[in-house]
Amino acid sequence: MASIDLRSDPIPSSFFYYLLPAVSGMLVKSLYVLVDSIMVGRGVGADALAALSLTVPFFALFLALALMIGVGGSALMSTQFGRGNYTEGQNIFFQSVLLTLVISGFLVSVGFIWLDEVVLMTGASEALFTMTRDYLEIMLMFFMIYAVGWVLSCFVRNDGNPRLAMYSLVVSALTNVVLDYVFIFVFPWGVKGAALATGLSQLVLFAGVITHFVRSKGVLRLKLPSSNVKWVGKIMSTGLPTFFIESTIGVSTLIFNWVLIRHGGDLYVTAYSIVINVAVLVLFILMGVGQACQPIISFNHGAKSVSRVRETLVLGVKTAVGVGIAALMLASLETDWLVGLFVVDYPVLFDLASLAMPLYFMAFPCMAINLMIASFFQAVEKPMLATALSIVRGFGFVVLGLVVMPWLMPEYGIWLVVPFAEMITLVFSLVLYHRHHVQSSGSSTVVLSA
Repeated sequence: MASIDLRSDPIPSSFFYYLLPAVSGMLVKSLYVLVDSIMVGRGVGADALAALSLTVPFFALFLALALMIGVGGSALMSTQFGRGNYTEGQNIFFQSVLLTLVISGFLVSVGFIWLDEVVLMTGASEALFTMTRDYLEIMLMFFMIYAVGWVLSCFVRNDGNPRLAMYSLVVSALTNVVLDYVFIFVFPWGVKGAALATGLSQLVLFAGVITHFVRSKGVLRLKLPSSNVKWVGKIMSTGLPTFFIESTIGVSTLIFNWVLIRHGGDLYVTAYSIVINVAVLVLFILMGVGQACQPIISFNHGAKSVSRVRETLVLGVKTAVGVGIAALMLASLETDWLVGLFVVDYPVLFDLASLAMPLYFMAFPCMAINLMIASFFQAVEKPMLATALSIVRGFGFVVLGLVVMPWLMPEYGIWLVVPFAEMITLVFSLVLYHRHHVQSSGSSTVVLSA
């Protein structure tokens, strides 16, 4: 299918048109971290793997900011396109790119000036400090192009070219894999080589998505619109739920690392690094399902087609829950194989990670519904509800779990914090959704049922 008509084509056709590119893109995104971790774990060692885990919060922060702007701006653009306001959609695009450059440039400058202080914030031990600093120092050189590339990929997808976004991400990921091998195993550059490989692969992503605008494949153009910035606040507020969803990875990893360093030392940090790297793969698939639904829901919300919004949400929830259940089964049945991707001749670490992974993955069936409801609120211009849901899910209930679960189960509780948080969040999600439905009285909303 060369193109899709979001106003009239069947919802399943529209959903699957966006699903493969969206999920592929999110899978590729997770591979940037996953491949680095596997290569570093096998080529450099367990300490280096722990050092990479300590950098995840800052890597996640930049990605969260980029996707906040990209998803928020592209959702608003799709809504305006659904209403026939193409000039405003172009303005939203330009202001999103400008906002990305300003914020990422500021954060990169701060990172370089206070790099040592940033590394100390991770809680890195003396043994891990140098490797953590080396990785972050190189990655900072590429973070601006990294952020802009992800923002452009969001707009390319919503501008009717999801396959180009997918292809660009795939080629970028393959570049990362090849360069990781060369820089770690051929040239023994350690964590510096892993960072350089990831950074250079971002240039490939940027070069791929920019061709959409150079070749004029969609409605959007690389041109200066009106000079006002009236959409900046709305872009950020609409994308704020995505920021909290993404930054959950960084914040929870940072908190977990602090707790784990005190609970079991660098060994526990390394085990958590293995678990979170595989878990991020599943999380990003779930987010890809949400991204596949978002342009369809946003467009039909703008076009006031309530039944099509409902059908899209129901299909998205069923797909996401299926993914969550499959992930839990895989982690339970193939734990040794998954952990073995990272661990070489380290039985104590292998046993600890093998214990932690299936416990942690119990979170995913509930997480699937939580993420879809948050994505729905975002797509129908209810960012405050999506933000509230994302905050309690990513921060409040995780902190509560860190207090409660290790006390209730001293041996296993630390690995059950996220399942605990997602189960409580599910109740909160359904209450928020029901309240929104009642208040909306059926206007531009849906009933979450099959």
